[in-house]
Amino acid sequence: PFILSKDEVYMRMKAAIVPGFFTMANMFCGYYSVTMAAKGEFTTAAWLIIAAGVLDVLDGKLARMVQGSSEFGVQYDSLADVVSFGLAPSVLGYYAFFQSWGTIGLLLSFMPLVFGSIRLARFNVRQKGFTKNVFEGVPIPAAAVAICSYILINYELWDQLRWPNIFLLIVLVVSFLMITNIRYEVMPNFSLQSSRKERLKILAVLVAVVLILIDPQKTIFPLILIYIFSGPARAIWLLLNTKNDLPQVPETKEKRK
Repeated sequence: PFILSKDEVYMRMKAAIVPGFFTMANMFCGYYSVTMAAKGEFTTAAWLIIAAGVLDVLDGKLARMVQGSSEFGVQYDSLADVVSFGLAPSVLGYYAFFQSWGTIGLLLSFMPLVFGSIRLARFNVRQKGFTKNVFEGVPIPAAAVAICSYILINYELWDQLRWPNIFLLIVLVVSFLMITNIRYEVMPNFSLQSSRKERLKILAVLVAVVLILIDPQKTIFPLILIYIFSGPARAIWLLLNTKNDLPQVPETKEKRK
C-alpha cells in the first residue's frame, strides 16, 4: 500500500488547513459585523466587512500558493461570502438607514443578501476549475464594500449618517449589477512573467492600496465606485466600438414612381 511520508502529510494538511482558516476568519468577521450592527456600532460593523474582504482575497491567493484549491473549498468560501458580504451588509443597511422605513426598508435591506446569493450560486454553477479570468457581474465583496464604505465616509465627513436616498441608490445599483453579465476584472497575478495588461493592473492595485493606507475612510468609497462603474463603462465602450467596426452597407435610394 502507498504510504505518505511525513513531509507529504504535512504539505497536504497545510494545503487544506491554511485556506480554510482564512475562510473561517472571513465568516467570523461577517458574523461579528452583524452583532455590531444590531448594537448600533455601525463603524465597527463596516470595518469588519472590509476585513472580511481582505481575508477573502488572501484565502484564494493562499489556496493557489499551497495548491490547496478544492471543490469543497470553493463551496465553503461561497457560504462564508453569503454571511460576510450578503447578510452582514444587509443587516448593517437595515439598522443604519432602513429601520425606520417599515416593511419597505426591510425589503430594501434584503436586496444585497438575495441578489448576492443568486450571484454566488450562478458563479458556482458556471465556474470550471479554480482560476478566474473574469467576473460576470460585480463581485459580491465589492458590492458589500460599496455599502459599508458609504457609512464610513459619512462618519468621516459629517460624524453622522446622511443622505439616505444616496445610500438607497447604491444598494439598488450594486444589487442589480451583481446579477448582470457585465464583465469585471479579477485581481492581477503578481508574477515576473506578467503581461503588460497585468502589470498595469498591478500598478493600479498598488496605487489604490497606498491611497487607502493614507486615508482609508475617505478613499475606499470613491475607489470602489470606480471599480463598480468600470464594468458598465467598459461594456458601453466595447458596444460602441463593435458598432463602428461593422461593415457599412451602402444606402440605396428607391426610384419614385
